[in-house]
Amino acid sequence: MASEPQGIAQVVVGAEDAGQRLDIFLTKLAASTTAMSRSKVQQLIATGAVTVDGEIARARDLTVAGSEIQVQWGQSAAPSPLEPVAMTLDILYEDEHMLVLNKPAGLTVHPGAGDTGPTLVQGLLHHCRELSSGGGTDAMRPGIVHRLDKDTTGVMVCAKTDRAHAALAQQFQDKDTLVREYVALLDGMMGDAQINYASYLYRDPTHRLRMASMTEAEYHLTPERKRPSRPRLAKSQFSREAVFGQRLTLARVRLYTGRTHQIRVHAKALGMAVVGDPLYHWPLQLPLVFPAQIRSQVANISRQMLHAARLDLKHPVSGIQLSFKADVPADFFALLEALAPFRWDLR
Repeated sequence: MASEPQGIAQVVVGAEDAGQRLDIFLTKLAASTTAMSRSKVQQLIATGAVTVDGEIARARDLTVAGSEIQVQWGQSAAPSPLEPVAMTLDILYEDEHMLVLNKPAGLTVHPGAGDTGPTLVQGLLHHCRELSSGGGTDAMRPGIVHRLDKDTTGVMVCAKTDRAHAALAQQFQDKDTLVREYVALLDGMMGDAQINYASYLYRDPTHRLRMASMTEAEYHLTPERKRPSRPRLAKSQFSREAVFGQRLTLARVRLYTGRTHQIRVHAKALGMAVVGDPLYHWPLQLPLVFPAQIRSQVANISRQMLHAARLDLKHPVSGIQLSFKADVPADFFALLEALAPFRWDLR
């Protein structure tokens, strides 16, 4: 009897395989070397062991040419990564329908390929035991309505019931009642007091962990067959708060869409970068106008200086408009304090 495949496999979807259900595609892929039923493949996908372009996939997802699929064969036999884990959570608001928290740096929101440590989902399960079913599409993301990157801090809302999840998810989709505002320290002097920027974001074909950007004009001038796969329109508004030494900019950024790495990619497209960003920034060396101690402090930053400072939304059940805010964390605050002598307020 043929054994089931083991280990980690990666495959890039060819044009001839595009448009298939993911579970069917993987069943065919497994059949080329060994036997594995479609139901077993579906069980594997349900554990979160299959990702497409770094995102946990669903069995019903359709394959897209050029997408990279990673499969952890045999993952279904492993212990569930959703065991509750005790952790300190900074709760800003909580009732029987939802929970709002201030996420710390270094904490991944939900399990994914390559993640080994505890996740926010596991901390939430320990704290409140009952969470929504993740919108009914992903057992690995209970309660998760939206995400923050691992090293981005700040306000997040999570759902405890499916009713609340559906109502919150609709707000994130419609955005009529939603305000999402971030604080970012940028490497680069922002010349204008306010910049509205829009572009299409897509997975960088040369670096699978990054997103790439194409302006709206470039997108519409590019023949459809040559456009990147799965581009998504992203809109941001950058407002200058202050500059430091004619080099760094403290900005407030309002999101009108919520795409992966949106602020980080848009900052780069505008000729700047989020300070400390390991994916989209170059090693930062401040000019000699800054003292050696500050130059060293900035050079040794280990994460992006990006903080979700404000989230406004309607309560998913009562409909009351709510606003939640969180101050920047200690490391961000300490950096701003060190830079204070070089601050110019140019609003």
